Amino acid sequence: MPLRLTVVVTGILLSIMPLLTGCGSGDETGNQPIVTTSSAGATASLAWHPVPDPSIDAYFVHYGRQSPGQPGSCAYESSMHVPVDSPSATVTDLDPNTLYYFTVSAYNGRESACSNEVSIVTPPASV
Repeated sequence: MPLRLTVVVTGILLSIMPLLTGCGSGDETGNQPIVTTSSAGATASLAWHPVPDPSIDAYFVHYGRQSPGQPGSCAYESSMHVPVDSPSATVTDLDPNTLYYFTVSAYNGRESACSNEVSIVTPPASV
């Protein structure tokens, strides 16, 4: 993978931001996922700035209850494939009242380093 891609991914994907401004459990910088909950579990909606490299084929959203604790690491419990034309994802079936960590990587035949992670605590289950 060219070094240029790694630099672009690291610089571009650092801000995972909410799909809708002012919604969800965001902080003042807007770097938190939008989180909803129901009796079926919590859902997190994520959006990010796409990588401007035309060789990018897809993104991967990595998430889990534990952080790998190393910047750029993609070692999370779960991941999901996201088409390149949709720099957003909805992660479903999250446990209520649980701390989750999220990060994104780009893919062009090889996976990039992961972006900075964001974390949220999902709301308690609705009754």
